[in-house]
Amino acid sequence: DGDCWLVPRTHCSPNPEMDFFERLAICLGCAYFKANGDRHPRGWNYFLAGEVQKYNIKTLEQLYQKEESRIEILNRIPDGLFTMDGDRRITYFNPAAEEITGFYADEAVGMYCKDVFKSPVCGTDCAFKRATAGGYNIRNREFEIVDLEGRKIPVLCSTSVFVDHAGRVTGGIEIFKDVTELKHLQEEILRREKKLSRIVEGSHDMIYTSNQQGRLLDVNQAGIKMLRYRNKAELLGIGSAKRLYYNPMAREMFLEKINRDDYVKDYEVDFKAADGSPVHVLMSSRRYENPETGDVEFNGIIKDITDRKRTEEILKKRNQELSLLNSIAVALNLSLDLNHILMVTLKDILTALRLKRGALFVIDSAHHKAVLQVGHGLPAEDFKHQGLAIFKDSQLRRHLIEDDAAVIPEPTFPTFQVKYLAKGGRVIPWLFCFLITFKGKGVGFFALDIPLTRKLSEHELHLLGSLGNFLGGAIENTQLMKSISRHRQDLRRLTKKLFQGQEEERRRIARELHDEAGQALTAVKLGLDRLEESVAGQDNHFKVQIAEIRKMILRTSSEIRRLSYRLHPTLLSDLGLEPALDLYFKDIVKHSGLDIEFHMVGFDRRLDPDIETVFYRFSQETLTNTLKHSGAETFRLSIIKSYPKIIFLAEDDGVGFDGQIIKSGQRSLGLLGMRERASLLGGTFQLRSTIGEGTRIRIEIPLVEGHHDYVHSYIARR
Repeated sequence: DGDCWLVPRTHCSPNPEMDFFERLAICLGCAYFKANGDRHPRGWNYFLAGEVQKYNIKTLEQLYQKEESRIEILNRIPDGLFTMDGDRRITYFNPAAEEITGFYADEAVGMYCKDVFKSPVCGTDCAFKRATAGGYNIRNREFEIVDLEGRKIPVLCSTSVFVDHAGRVTGGIEIFKDVTELKHLQEEILRREKKLSRIVEGSHDMIYTSNQQGRLLDVNQAGIKMLRYRNKAELLGIGSAKRLYYNPMAREMFLEKINRDDYVKDYEVDFKAADGSPVHVLMSSRRYENPETGDVEFNGIIKDITDRKRTEEILKKRNQELSLLNSIAVALNLSLDLNHILMVTLKDILTALRLKRGALFVIDSAHHKAVLQVGHGLPAEDFKHQGLAIFKDSQLRRHLIEDDAAVIPEPTFPTFQVKYLAKGGRVIPWLFCFLITFKGKGVGFFALDIPLTRKLSEHELHLLGSLGNFLGGAIENTQLMKSISRHRQDLRRLTKKLFQGQEEERRRIARELHDEAGQALTAVKLGLDRLEESVAGQDNHFKVQIAEIRKMILRTSSEIRRLSYRLHPTLLSDLGLEPALDLYFKDIVKHSGLDIEFHMVGFDRRLDPDIETVFYRFSQETLTNTLKHSGAETFRLSIIKSYPKIIFLAEDDGVGFDGQIIKSGQRSLGLLGMRERASLLGGTFQLRSTIGEGTRIRIEIPLVEGHHDYVHSYIARR
């Protein structure tokens, strides 16, 4: 090791890492050592003693260092540890044991372990005794100890015994762990597991676990109920989750998505219950790897949305029905053309039912036949000439068409079949028909080309029944409106002729009064003049009578002229509307004292004679009503040419009246006549009257210049 006195002489340098015995072997083999060792005062014995002493010292230092490092390790471990002798007295107590029990090591060393642990188990079921009797080791034994402050602490304890070479127990070692936090965690885990179990079992949705191969590993009670199995074992025993899918390919699509994304959310699919009935579900699942087995598993929630889907379908169908009815209502509002209304309805029905061909027949009760009114998807030539609708049930045809018999109102009627024979001989195959009724009468029917393999749903039948009942009223109302329109046109033509005849009659009477009666009175007057001359010089009384008769003739002649003028003023025909009205109003002012203001504005030439006559009659009627009913002091009339119309505006300051009276026919027929004349000319009539505030009449007539016969030209354009 470098200190040997022989080294300089031997010229050797032993490796300091060599142990004692290796160095001793080198020295004993040295030639110089052999020759001089025994004679040298510090020779063999000294060398050997010195080397042995150095070896022992180093060995003891190493042992002490190793023992010290073991104690430090024991002091640093987090678990409590103590050793004991054969009498179970503590010989070592680490810091962790001090912290758990509350005893210091100086206090614990020398005490019996049962006095430190203070557990009933130590007196009744000592771990040291059990380890001695049962193979020297007891592992992970759980019990409670009481610390120095009296608190109960759960511990997990492992005990081992020491034995000598003869197999006698000389002591033991015990390691114990404070598992208070672990117990709290276990209790919390247990509580959460119970809570989770309650949530899972109390859920209204199916909660499941399955593996990649499709085997169901677990399912809650809601899933058993949803899929209509008797118990969990029966459901878990189906073999493969594929059997739950109505379409097995849906399972493959599910696997593809969840293996790609690790989760699936709101995957909508049809399941099959135990009884074979469909269950529409919404799946949300995740993919994970089981930490215990390493297998890929899926778990998630499956929600039964069968009722929701059914409700959505019902709402969708109801919306479809409302859309159809709205489409028909819009067609009814926009047009009175029956063919247009029926075509819109037919196309909507074919679209809703996903059909290609169909027709709509209207029953002609007067001619006892079914008329093909509109069709879609049928050859166009079939509509050029009306053909024959052939009923498969002849008795039904006789009941509906020939007898025109009543039918009991129903939401839907049974279907019947009809085929159509066109005039050219072409036959349209049997069509399935649905009756259209109105107030217990058959008014028509839908005829649809429905494939024999197609069965209409209950809702589709209900839809056709609703449309049949709705369309029946539409057909009748449309035909009624057309009839009313025809009658109204006839009435307008009749009214027009009545007004024309009235004017002609007035002209004729005025002419006869002027020509015949006027001439007759003139002849009578001349006769009286001759009679007066022939009786000259006779009794004055006779002359007085002749004078009285002459006055009567003059008054009658004057009244006849006035009456003739009112019936049809010659001034109107000769000079026009404004001079005729001026003269008429002056005569009224003279006899009534009414203040009349009259203006005609914007006219640079005369109007059509018929129009002038109409405005003259308007003026006569309004002034007559003012004189008869209003008690007015002032009457104002303006006739204004304001292209493209002529405005007639008459108002007074009289007592007024309830404007609703004219609507009920309780007032003047003259006002109704004015309104009808204005309507015939395409104009408008407005009357505004309030009790105590006078009356105002405004009439607007379209102006057509350059036509000699305004009325005829306007009606021709209409």
